[in-house]
Amino acid sequence: MSKDLKKLLAEKLQQNNQRHVDANQSVEFKEGREYTLVPVNNIEPNPYQPRRIFPQAELEQLATSISEIGLLEPILLRKVDNHYQIAAGERRWRAYKLLNKTSIEALVTSITDSDMAVFALAENIDRADLTDYEIGLALRQIENVFPSKTKLAESLGFNREDMYRYFAFDDLPEFIRNDLNNNPKLLSRSAASDIKRLLKQQENSPFFNTCLVEAWSLLLANELDQTKITAYISKKLAALSESTAGGSVHTHHFISAGKKIGNISATSRQVTVKLNASVLKPEHHQQLRDFLAKLVDAEVAKV
Repeated sequence: MSKDLKKLLAEKLQQNNQRHVDANQSVEFKEGREYTLVPVNNIEPNPYQPRRIFPQAELEQLATSISEIGLLEPILLRKVDNHYQIAAGERRWRAYKLLNKTSIEALVTSITDSDMAVFALAENIDRADLTDYEIGLALRQIENVFPSKTKLAESLGFNREDMYRYFAFDDLPEFIRNDLNNNPKLLSRSAASDIKRLLKQQENSPFFNTCLVEAWSLLLANELDQTKITAYISKKLAALSESTAGGSVHTHHFISAGKKIGNISATSRQVTVKLNASVLKPEHHQQLRDFLAKLVDAEVAKV
């Protein structure tokens, strides 16, 4: 995260905190602003919230603190039709829900979509750094507010080339993005950009997807570092290309739920099938042997 972006977000957060301070000092109505109690169940998260995971232990700790000393500052909301959206304070709102409280102190004011997005980033960056994947999602959410990606980069203090690395996540296969939604720390923007580049280079390769799935399954198993994914895939592709050029049949990997469970490989002399023992029950072993015997007998009968 660039220092300029942190500075911008810090300024936005400071403005937000000042609104909270002003609200705590007065409960009077002011034009476009209201300090009031809002039903917890009538509140929705910030639609631009970049954080994918709210650790339960942290929320429980916050809930305990609130139950002991109360809410130190109201959450910031905007009203949309007959409900409210959170601009800042989602962790406090979630803690209130854990405490089964029915209403929460809030500052309700008019906020633009762009400010909603910046507030969400600011609040999170002040507490802890977001992952590259979460920042990428946040950038996608606010990019339409700016006339171009160049203006977006300038406004946030990003080097344009580095900003495009955040957008690389969009071009990754769906199974990878699904895993990142559950664990955003799996992949950095640099690693995502490298995978995207290799994907474009190898878009006509019949083996690329298989190699990528295998590499990703190794990453999930902590057997491959994210910085070495593209090198691993390139090495596998080179070996497959050399094997095919020499007249050998390439190895095919059996993949289930994004994980490698075995493979089948062939040479001019033999065919080898390997499966992880855990994927077959003992009673299935005989079924597999019977199937292979039947298959071989059928081919021999044709000779």
